[in-house]
Order: sequence, then C-alpha cells, then structure tokens
Amino acid sequence: MNLDLLRVFGILIAVHELNRLMRLLLQVTMVGFEEGESFTDIAPMILASVAIILVGIIVFAKKSAKLLRVFSAIMIIVSIVGGINFARVYLGLQYSPGVGFLLQRLADHFINMFMVVYFVSLFMGNMKTQEGSHVNLSLLRFCAVVFLVDGFGFLVHIGYDHSVPVVIMTAASIAAGIVALAKNNTLVLKAFAVCSILWLLWTHIEFVRINMFGAYYVANAIVSIVFSAHLVVCIATFFIDVEESKFYLQKLKALFFKWKNLT
Repeated sequence: MNLDLLRVFGILIAVHELNRLMRLLLQVTMVGFEEGESFTDIAPMILASVAIILVGIIVFAKKSAKLLRVFSAIMIIVSIVGGINFARVYLGLQYSPGVGFLLQRLADHFINMFMVVYFVSLFMGNMKTQEGSHVNLSLLRFCAVVFLVDGFGFLVHIGYDHSVPVVIMTAASIAAGIVALAKNNTLVLKAFAVCSILWLLWTHIEFVRINMFGAYYVANAIVSIVFSAHLVVCIATFFIDVEESKFYLQKLKALFFKWKNLT
C-alpha cells in the first residue's frame, strides 16, 4: 500500500470539507441567516461536514485504506444520484439557461479531483511504494491526473470566460499533466504547482479587491486559500521526489543569499 498517497487522500478529504464548513459558518456569523432560515436548518450540514472531516483525519492518522474505500464508494454513489437528480429537475424547468449550462454543471460535478480520489481509492490496495526508488510514482501519477482533469474542467468554462490567464492556465494544466504522465517528469509538476499557487493567490486577491476589501470577502478568501484542496495537491508534488525538492531548495537558498550579499 502506498502510505504517502493514502495520507494525501486523508488530508484532501478533511481540508475540502473544512473549506465548506468554514465558509458556511462565515456566512452565518458575518452575513446572517437567509429569510425564514434558522440554525436547525444548517445543523444537518454541519454534522455531515464534521463526520466527513473525521473520516479524513482517521484515514490520515490510522492509515485506514478500508475506511477510505467505503467512504469513496458511498461518495461515488451519492455523486451519481445527485447528478441524475439535478439533470431531472433542470430538464423539468419551464424556463432554463439551456442545455449548455446543464452540461457545464454536470461536467463540474463529475470532472474534478475528488472523483479521481474516489476511484483511485477503490484500488488503493494494489498501489505500492517502489522499492529502491526515491520517486513516488503513484503520487506522481495522481498529481498529474488531477492537473489534467482540472485542465479539462477549465475547458468547460472557456466558452464563458475567454480571458488570456484562464486560457493559459488551461493549456498549462493539461500540458503539465500529459508530460508528467508520459515522461514521469517531476520537475514539470513542481513548476506548474508553483504557477498554480500564484494563480490561486492572484485570483483571490482580485476577488477581494473587486469586493472593496469587505471583511466578509477577506475572511472568505483566506479560508478558500488556507483550506484549498488544490493547494494540497500542489504541495504534494514536492513530496514525489523529496531529494530533488531539497536540491532545488538549496539552489534557491544559495541564489537568495547571493542576491542578499550583492544588495
């Protein structure tokens, strides 16, 4: 069993649900309840989030592949049923934005990193750490597939957002995933991970600026960055080959001190 990949999955599950829970609590405490809504209406969502967070923590701490497989199987079923119900309700509406919007929502629902996590988890027992190798190939392939899936997910939105940064990030995400899978190239994953982290920070800073640096939007952006599942994957790329990461870190430190001495 690949314990590093198992731990990453546990962290992803806990962090993603923490993101949802924290944003829900932020909305309730800083914006307030919607009309006719009370705490009893959101209590089931809070309890469900806490349960999922505990699953992630147990998977990480106890290295429980069995719990992860059971949870993943349940989430796959829930996702499929949820997608079918959404499509059924949407098609039953008298007025709707069109089939394109439905396809976009279904693509967002099914083409994402967590569907990758759930399906990979079902085969976790067959994944082993390569003896004598300092490269964790299972983790490399997972990160590459996540970037590839994210890229295809971006493609759905290009029809609505033709901005140059979105197009560039879409192409870079797909290219990084393909090259990493084809060549087992860890460096391209790390390079894209750094760019992706910068993109994450920039988009949230822009979000806060557009909303006039309101307290709620600042808090929301901080939660979205700190508890970002995508950030977890980006950081995980640096643990695919720890020796290589240490080597480049030493290079950066040397360049920094050289620049500092010059100034």
